[in-house]
Amino acid sequence: MGVTPEIFKQGMRQLGGAVTVATTAYNGQLGGLTVTSVMSMTAEPPRLMACINKSGITFSILAKSERFCINVLSAEQIAIAERFAGLKDLKLEDRFDGIDWHEGVTGAPMIDGALACFDCTVSEMLEGSSHGVAIGDIQSVEVSAANNAPLFYMNGRFATIGDQFRH
Repeated sequence: MGVTPEIFKQGMRQLGGAVTVATTAYNGQLGGLTVTSVMSMTAEPPRLMACINKSGITFSILAKSERFCINVLSAEQIAIAERFAGLKDLKLEDRFDGIDWHEGVTGAPMIDGALACFDCTVSEMLEGSSHGVAIGDIQSVEVSAANNAPLFYMNGRFATIGDQFRH
């Protein structure tokens, strides 16, 4: 018997991940969503990969703009994670309201206070059934000087691992 989607999801919920917000912009329209499927790809050239749900408008904006920023959130930014995950019942155009951000070198929004921001241009988009994989050539990186704990997501909950990971 094959693996059912339910058992697959149950197993994947046990794989904790850093919480990021992927942001993008195209012709004045902003897009963003909470993403935990992000990983480094290569250091030379600097590249990363992010799995983006194709059903939302953010994927469409990202595909048109061919630029995005991966904003790594701190434990203090859980409200931002919830907002961009759609847990605050906000329209996409309202998700940026009240959030401090600035434009990166690519024009993608970089969230102020994030632990790190990776501003990327799309080098390749791989399309799966429900998600696309954006492979990003990193154009700039901003790393926070703040000593904040990272935000993680596992088994349907946001959490942090605490002081042992502060620098």
